[in-house]
Amino acid sequence: MIFKKLENQLCLFSFEEVLNASATGFIICSSADVSPGAGGSNCVFANRAAQKMTGIADPVGQTLLSVYGEQFDCQTLESLGTIAYQSEKTGLWCRIVKSELNTNSCLYTITDITAEKQAEFRLSHLMKLSSEAEETMEFGSWIWDINNSTYEWTEGMYRLMGYKPEDASFSKLDSSFFKKNIHPDDLEMITGKFKNVLSYTDTYILEFRVIAEGGHEKYLYVRGHNTIDEITGHIISIGTAFNVSTLREIQRELEQKVSDLNTSNAELEQFAYIASHDLQEPLRKIVSFGERLETKTKDILNDEQSQYLNRILSATRRMQKMINNLLEFSRVASSSKVFEPTDLNEVLKSTLSDLEVTIQQNKATLDLDELPVIEANPTQISQLFINLISNSLKFTQPGVDPVISLRLSEVPLAEIQRRKLMTDKRYISITLKDNGIGFSNENAARIFTIFQRLRGRSEYEGAGIGLSVCKKVVEGHQGIIEAFGVPDEGATFEVILPVSQN
Repeated sequence: MIFKKLENQLCLFSFEEVLNASATGFIICSSADVSPGAGGSNCVFANRAAQKMTGIADPVGQTLLSVYGEQFDCQTLESLGTIAYQSEKTGLWCRIVKSELNTNSCLYTITDITAEKQAEFRLSHLMKLSSEAEETMEFGSWIWDINNSTYEWTEGMYRLMGYKPEDASFSKLDSSFFKKNIHPDDLEMITGKFKNVLSYTDTYILEFRVIAEGGHEKYLYVRGHNTIDEITGHIISIGTAFNVSTLREIQRELEQKVSDLNTSNAELEQFAYIASHDLQEPLRKIVSFGERLETKTKDILNDEQSQYLNRILSATRRMQKMINNLLEFSRVASSSKVFEPTDLNEVLKSTLSDLEVTIQQNKATLDLDELPVIEANPTQISQLFINLISNSLKFTQPGVDPVISLRLSEVPLAEIQRRKLMTDKRYISITLKDNGIGFSNENAARIFTIFQRLRGRSEYEGAGIGLSVCKKVVEGHQGIIEAFGVPDEGATFEVILPVSQN
């Protein structure tokens, strides 16, 4: 009863209507009365899908060549029974399958594979880009099936090893093939690592040398991880190897240059220290005998002669002061980094005691925050405070009493990250501000350079070393010092120091 009902329903539709409703194209051709070279069979039927995919509204009576174009490969279709082809009229890619209906008629089934082809083209394009990237950046990747000890290499991996893909097919890629290229001095280490590869639960990193075909030695940096192949269920190791030979060569050169530079700096610091000491004695004699000469001849020399003698003594004293400053700078540069718990309040108190006379003479007002205990070198921190406060007492505005404030704050994590400091440490910020002559922020970086002066010697005394010492001290404590100024309004110095050096 059910089959009878279904038969009645099917009778409502003609066979042609069923074919026209299909998304698959159907073309029926008759080979009767077709002369050789006429372009294939004559079309006797084409459903709507076939008409859409070929771009011809009524292909009946036309040959396959006239339907698909002169470039259509009829011979391949005849011999293989199927072909993929892009229509000249519609641009659609179609898969055409030939089926024999009888001795005189054939059915051509047409399926739209445009999306499939576009995916293939995209994949091919991405693979080309990947291959070009591997070649440019000198890296390659592999998949290692640990169960059966077989490998798959990308083109980049073949290049790293000095091969071409045709030199070693996947069937030849195994552990022994890979190991034969490893440098003999690194082979034992790598063999041991690979024996334990199953124990790696996270990304593993290796660095070793290989000897590529042709004897060229390369340093490879490898990152890999283990996973499960969804198809085979095997444990596989996926990795990428980078050629870091150039980087290692640069690293060796830099290390050598750093070593040479450190040696040169140490020799220069030693020379500066010794030279400064050796210069002290003759300068002391010049000053001493000059002062005696000044005392004994003050009633004999005329004004011009007295002026010459005063210039000699002034220049000599200035040189003495410069040498003392150089000695101070040399001590900061060469002193060992011995840190201890340091009460900054005690250091500051001692500093202010040393500067008491200068503070009173300048009628300066100091407003100071309470400071913490940090790991530091007390002597160097004392140098830091002395030079910063002395700088504010020196560069005052005429007729304006100096006001110096020192503020303490904790450096927030966001600021630590912004300044690229170590995020696992606490930092404090000490800000010293004055109401002196200030400076333009364009010159902020220059004031920490040794012997740099923003003002002439005739206006303000000094050798231009004090703030260089400050920078040396702060950097020796893994900190940061910065300066900000406004002309005729004052200067601000911010010192950021870690609470702990470990």
